[in-house]
Amino acid sequence: MKIKILAILLLTFSIVACGSTETQRSNKPMVSNANRPEWTKIQEDTIDQDNIMMFLGTSDRAESESHALSLAEQNATLRVSNYFGVKVQSLVENEISSVNGTDSYRLSMKSSQEGKQIEVTYKVSNKYTEYNNGEWSGYVLIAVTKQELARIQIEVDGFGVWALKSNIPESEDKILTLFEVFKNKGINILKDQKIAFSNQSIDSIFQKTRKAFFLKIECDEIKSEEYNGEFYSVISFKADLFDLITGKMLKRWSVETKGAAYSKKEAVSIGISKAVEEIADQF
Repeated sequence: MKIKILAILLLTFSIVACGSTETQRSNKPMVSNANRPEWTKIQEDTIDQDNIMMFLGTSDRAESESHALSLAEQNATLRVSNYFGVKVQSLVENEISSVNGTDSYRLSMKSSQEGKQIEVTYKVSNKYTEYNNGEWSGYVLIAVTKQELARIQIEVDGFGVWALKSNIPESEDKILTLFEVFKNKGINILKDQKIAFSNQSIDSIFQKTRKAFFLKIECDEIKSEEYNGEFYSVISFKADLFDLITGKMLKRWSVETKGAAYSKKEAVSIGISKAVEEIADQF
């Protein structure tokens, strides 16, 4: 196994590559690009082919052929991230390993908000190098299926759905204040993306909604009692946050809070507000 370490900053973005092709090369000094393969001359840096999208990476002034190809492939993977609107400020880490002839590449781009990791699988379709006046230029074409691109776009957008089960009619308005906290972490849950509370599977929710996250909430008034003209209410608040792409639970909250006021309605409202604030602080 061979492993290299390189660099990247902005969205934790993991890319796994499988397979490779023979490297085409030109060891003669370059006079023009007339002898270069046509795929190295595309203008838009991408090629749309049926259910596959190709991304072209280039490099120049490299000290060796292998270095030219390495830089070109890094450039191609950055074009994949740019395709999703992810702007990379600087390279941080790139791990390259090879086992039984299969190459795997893991690029890490740390998110400015949460350092979320996204995996992308691609194949190296073509490689080409040229040598001129002691320096190497490289060209690498990588292929990603459109199905994979669609899945990644869902995760990059970070949109989510939510469901609420509660015996308190006014609880929804209080809960909506949580969504701004989630948004700051790259999880975009909107009020109108509410779905019915049910026991359906996480995969079923993903297939129906095509969203990245699911927030499942239960908010109940356990009891309310009056003492000397003042009401005391106990609120139970439970919430589960799921990653719909992986099917995994990301976070579970379970809090019990108390509210006190001169009316039952206000005591309940205060109890819910305390629960929401506690979860926001934990998140």
